[in-house]
Amino acid sequence: MSVPHVEGYTIVGKIGFGTYATVYKAFRKVGPREVVAIKCVEKSKLSGTAVNNIITEIRLLKLLKYKHIVEMKDFQWDDKYRNKLPEAVCRKFLQQLAMALKFLRSHNVCHMDLKPQNLLLMTTPALVLKLGDFGFAQYLSPDTYHSSLRGSPLYMAPEILLKHKYDCRVDLWSVGVIMFECLFGRAPYSSDSFQELAEKIKSQAEIEIPHGSSISEECQDLLARLLQHDPAKRIDYEEFFKHPFLDLEHCPSPESYTKAVELVKQAVKNDAEGKQADAFTQYCEALRYFVPLISVDDDDDDDYDYDDDDDKVMS
Repeated sequence: MSVPHVEGYTIVGKIGFGTYATVYKAFRKVGPREVVAIKCVEKSKLSGTAVNNIITEIRLLKLLKYKHIVEMKDFQWDDKYRNKLPEAVCRKFLQQLAMALKFLRSHNVCHMDLKPQNLLLMTTPALVLKLGDFGFAQYLSPDTYHSSLRGSPLYMAPEILLKHKYDCRVDLWSVGVIMFECLFGRAPYSSDSFQELAEKIKSQAEIEIPHGSSISEECQDLLARLLQHDPAKRIDYEEFFKHPFLDLEHCPSPESYTKAVELVKQAVKNDAEGKQADAFTQYCEALRYFVPLISVDDDDDDDYDYDDDDDKVMS
């Protein structure tokens, strides 16, 4: 491992090394010339279990402060480990999160604690997202307002953090923060302390897209409308569910399959009647419904028999 660059510290030598980590002697650049030991772990060499063990170690050392226990002064991820998702993958997960929220809204439920740690992701046999941890959830109808403090600060809507009255739109702000973090590898208001986070929120500074990013206009539009400090200016649920970046209309579902089948039937009829232009348009629109269905796991729609409609189309 080459000598790393660790922000805020000057590394002066190597103390020791092991299979996965190297320990360096360093000094703080600012403040008292304090000597520290910096443990650098090569994450690429770690198994999933080893990564979890390190995260547990970090959590414990943050809490355990005692004169006879080594004190953790700081913790940093190297920039190259700030994972980002391609826009297409981000859209796939956001579609599923949006469908989960659509179901919650149909029951007047607000999650109140949307954050990456509460999103369970599976990649086989298909990309599947499941929303968990409803410990802060509550009933909030569209015209209901609350003022109690709920949620995780980094993903918490400004109106909650500032102790203003809030409604179900707080979840939409959290979706925006999650979306930003997925695309750019960090939250828009990443901070070292709650006080720093609160000051950034209070300033209401416009959240800017990182320089050099190449996201689509639709993606950028949704992000900007989700991350509005003023909930009155924030995108509402109806607009969110209809936003072209999400395109929920063409997401895999029994309803979308039924629409696709009907479009094919109409196209076949128009084709037979010599209306090729109309038929072509309908075939293309049917494909927009059919293509997403290819990646659906058979277990996802056990309550719907696609084969019956296949027979009807073929006949």
